[in-house]
Amino acid sequence: MPDSSAALPLRNYTRLTFGELAEAILCLTAHELHQLLGYEWVHGRRDEVIVLLRDRLTELGTGVAPSGTPAVFIPCQPGSPENLPVMPRIDAAIEGTERERPTL
Repeated sequence: MPDSSAALPLRNYTRLTFGELAEAILCLTAHELHQLLGYEWVHGRRDEVIVLLRDRLTELGTGVAPSGTPAVFIPCQPGSPENLPVMPRIDAAIEGTERERPTL
């Protein structure tokens, strides 16, 4: 029977000590942590490891990036025309009535 831990995101996952695992999961994504949680539920059921993985998922959920993730600068994007405020048309303002800009 093939070793089902071979497909996990951490090499030798089943042989890692708790301390090694705590350090190793810092670079994992939420998807990878879910993989480990699934494996743990089926195979290990080690409560302290499950708590560790869940706590790390919670950290990632608050916006903490996995370690080793490069910081990427994303400049502000100009507003899309459909998100701009509706401005009255000049001819409508002259006529005293305002009409909304037609949508595309």
